[in-house]
Amino acid sequence: MIRWNVSKSNEAIDREQAIAKLRKLTRYCKWATICTAVALALGLLAVIAIYDLLILPSLSQGFCLQSVELEAGEGPILALVGADEHTPLMLVAHDGHTAIGSAMMTCLAFAIVLSAYRFFSAIEKAGRPFDLECIRILRQIGHLFLIGGVAVKLLGAIVTGLILSGFGGNFTDALGGQHLDLSMVFAGLIISLIASVFQYGCILQKQDDELL
Repeated sequence: MIRWNVSKSNEAIDREQAIAKLRKLTRYCKWATICTAVALALGLLAVIAIYDLLILPSLSQGFCLQSVELEAGEGPILALVGADEHTPLMLVAHDGHTAIGSAMMTCLAFAIVLSAYRFFSAIEKAGRPFDLECIRILRQIGHLFLIGGVAVKLLGAIVTGLILSGFGGNFTDALGGQHLDLSMVFAGLIISLIASVFQYGCILQKQDDELL
């Protein structure tokens, strides 16, 4: 009886230490996600500033769709060129990816980072990863990766194709890039699988709490 009580006490101490370490680690992860979110936000603000200060004034004086080669050897890009040909609004890059698709992927990355912050916050609050809120957020992150791998770049290409058609270009010029990101699809599937494992761990955690 005494040995069982000592074992139970030691288990409680080990559990508290593990929870303390977990909360400390999640705090570091939260700061990492905050720094990543700030970096993404600053990048977006820089792009918006360039557009407002350089590109928009040029386009406001009239523009047309042209094939432009910004750097020798890279290949031409499709862009809306205004009064200043050195500040075009790129639509399709030389490798086939679209500016709209890249912007949408950046917004998706921002959403993933925010979800990751919520995930770490939920773990810190609960003191354990096997929590229903953590599982729900983890599934959302997996779904965001799947959407990014399958749909975002393709949607950006379709929107760009419609814009090209509106300015007398060819719709198919926007479909030349790689629009399926298998690495993101694979990551989304793995994260979704981990969420299912966490759900099973949640059941075991509940049983363990009832025994204690």
